[in-house]
Amino acid sequence: MKDASKKRPTIRDVAKVADVSVATVSRFLNGKTQKMSDQTAERIRVAIKKMNYVPNSAAREMARNSSRIIAVLAANIADYFSVEIYRGISSRVEEAGYISVLLNSGSSLTHERQLLHSINQHGFDGLVFQPLTSDTEQVAGELTRDFPVVVVDRDLPRSTWPKVVTDNYEAARSTTEYFADQGFQRVVVLTSTIELASTRIQRFQGISQAASTIETIEIDENNFQPDAVYGALKKALSRPGKCLLFALKERWLLEFLPRLMKEHVIDEARTAVTGFADTALIGSICPYAKVVSQNPFLMGQRAGEILLQMLKGKKNIPEESVIKAQFKH
Repeated sequence: MKDASKKRPTIRDVAKVADVSVATVSRFLNGKTQKMSDQTAERIRVAIKKMNYVPNSAAREMARNSSRIIAVLAANIADYFSVEIYRGISSRVEEAGYISVLLNSGSSLTHERQLLHSINQHGFDGLVFQPLTSDTEQVAGELTRDFPVVVVDRDLPRSTWPKVVTDNYEAARSTTEYFADQGFQRVVVLTSTIELASTRIQRFQGISQAASTIETIEIDENNFQPDAVYGALKKALSRPGKCLLFALKERWLLEFLPRLMKEHVIDEARTAVTGFADTALIGSICPYAKVVSQNPFLMGQRAGEILLQMLKGKKNIPEESVIKAQFKH
């Protein structure tokens, strides 16, 4: 059993055992060993091991003005898309010696503002941000800290931050056109509140460009009522004629497709199914569904690469990087 009263060894203790100055130990801990003899470095290394000394990371951060920690603020980790973006970011920044921390807005603008305030107060080296809103002034007003920021999966007009996005408008337009050519000219759009996110606005505009008739079912994620949404969806899909169900988020296909299939609300002859989706689950539920894949992992990797370039002080970063979506038909 460890003696709880025993004090943790300090950098001064290490210096004493190694018979060097505190400043020399500090240089060793920060990797500045160029002007240090091999014998001195070895004495410090042995002293650290002998005393089980753990460096004070906070003090080291202050010394080099860097935490080596990246914040990733996701819109909602209930969505596979947000999680994959985070995985892509982490795969890049961790290769460069950074740690990524995932923060979740949970589709709440209030919580997003709280998290942005917290990010302002803590020593993160940079931020990759998937905003809930497309209001650039609002976001800039909340995120007051001057440090590298990359926006992912959103278009913030007049923002100075580089962004990584999908070709939402073109992907939605061409997909809708594909089904319209097969006679599915009436579209039921299933979506979270459209006006809150640029991605949904662009997708809806793309659908509107190619569809003859559109019926929209919007879901308030902060007041989600599954039975009410299902009732509206069932009513819209049961109208006469061929119809395309187009979900602007994979989560809603996963939520409602099983019940629609089970209750025979939809069938291949009169109902086509599509949406933005990034897993193989939709095909398992509805074999004739044809989805649009965005590759969020690749988007996250690109965002991570851009952030690392900014941290290195690189100039002339592209304002926009587009990772094209693929329609699987």
